[in-house]
Amino acid sequence: MDLKINREMIPVTETILDDMQEQSVELDYVLPDYDPDIFRIIGCEIQPTIINYTTGTDRITYELRADIRVLYCGSGSTLLQCVSQQMTFSRSIELPRPTDSPTVHLRPKTTYANCRAVSPRRLEVRGAVSVQIRVTGDRKQEIIRDVFGMHVQLRKTPVEYAAQKRCAMKNMILNEDVELGTSKPPIRNIVRSEVRLDHQEQSILAGKLIVKGEAEVHFLYTWQQEDGSNGLEQMQFTIPYSQIVDMEQIDDSYRGNADVQVIRCDLKPTAGKNGAMDLVQCEIELRMRCTAVKTAAVQLVTDAFSTLYPCEQSTVSLQIDMAPEPVHANLMCSATLHPGDTIPECIYDLHCQVRNINMQLLSDTNRIRISGMLCCSLLARDTEGMPMLLEKEEAFEVYTDSDTPVDNATLQAQVEPTDCTYHLASDGTISIKANLLLHGSLCPSARHTCLSDLTVDGENKLVRDGDYALKLYYGVEHENVWDIAKRCHTSVGAIMEENDLTDEQLTTPGMLFIPIVH
Repeated sequence: MDLKINREMIPVTETILDDMQEQSVELDYVLPDYDPDIFRIIGCEIQPTIINYTTGTDRITYELRADIRVLYCGSGSTLLQCVSQQMTFSRSIELPRPTDSPTVHLRPKTTYANCRAVSPRRLEVRGAVSVQIRVTGDRKQEIIRDVFGMHVQLRKTPVEYAAQKRCAMKNMILNEDVELGTSKPPIRNIVRSEVRLDHQEQSILAGKLIVKGEAEVHFLYTWQQEDGSNGLEQMQFTIPYSQIVDMEQIDDSYRGNADVQVIRCDLKPTAGKNGAMDLVQCEIELRMRCTAVKTAAVQLVTDAFSTLYPCEQSTVSLQIDMAPEPVHANLMCSATLHPGDTIPECIYDLHCQVRNINMQLLSDTNRIRISGMLCCSLLARDTEGMPMLLEKEEAFEVYTDSDTPVDNATLQAQVEPTDCTYHLASDGTISIKANLLLHGSLCPSARHTCLSDLTVDGENKLVRDGDYALKLYYGVEHENVWDIAKRCHTSVGAIMEENDLTDEQLTTPGMLFIPIVH
């Protein structure tokens, strides 16, 4: 009988690029005439955002926006002033090799931000941001699925893999007019704002991915009464969203996921019905990166031999991706701040960020280890009524269990502080607790060495050490029956049947009867 080999093409994901780009941020700013002179700088921050990107076969081009915010006080005043500026940069990076339909992940973060007053009317900001760039691409790999004839025995491993992938990108705009209410003073100036996206829900319906969630808007603003008294006030509100994303050919057999990111949040104070600035016009732009994956199963041929003829085989090592699993966990960490000589009289606002995040998959315990720095900024007021910014960075290390095996998996996730609380003790010590939200996807994969080619020499038979139909073999504990069968040029099934074995790995040492098959 001639040798017949059945082959199949399966998709294999490869990492094309995993790199970091740095971008310096430099701003020389002259205050407009209506702003007071700079007396004391309270704080400075730079918030980076990827607002757009395009992909080609050999290059990734993206637009990076840096939102710069400087807080200061004028001479003889306790009213907090805010300078807000935006800078946009266009960057590109070449891919090591061309690829069709690459998957791109861009994660920006602030490296550092410094500010100084060159003169009472001029600010100088110096900082840097970095962008983590990860690009993957799919290619087709031919594998051997089955072999018939020439007395060939096969060793197979069942594998589930991502057979079909669909991707779509869509931006959406949320608009909402929010009234402050009678308990809140009118807005003079918005000092800081942020948007937190609540956990989304996804469902698939007839070629469409339905994404639902909520955008929680938090902002801090200054107020000033006619008598000259002033202060800071917080405000928050929630905007629900629901979006339908067209994704051709997907159905219930696919598993959908949406990565939603905030592109911008524009807050504009406006006059309400009574003429006071007690109305906020909010416009939020979100970018949804949607994926849908359909899995399939295949039997990979990992080894082969003939019971009658010599064989030669070629192998290939493949990293095969399975369907991504959503990751969602709430983790707690804390920090302690000692103000020193200047004890705050009250705290207006607590803002937490995380930096230098390192996420490690622990296969021995099937857990995820997250470490980094918790960066806390407290905007407070001293006993003289002057605004002050208290900052503290504290290392943290937290763990969470994974419902999916993390061995050989890739974690594509973000860590963001959500609920942050503080306690101000009588001695001025401030205890901070932060809830960290881990959200993203765990992409399981496995590396398999499988056959890419097999050649059987049908002209020459194997030479045995004797003419017999049965031989004795002493097996050791944990020895694999396949290895015994290959060494003795017989079949796994014949050994297991002759010795009444139920497991392909020996549980105890002992003598085995090895039937010789042809």
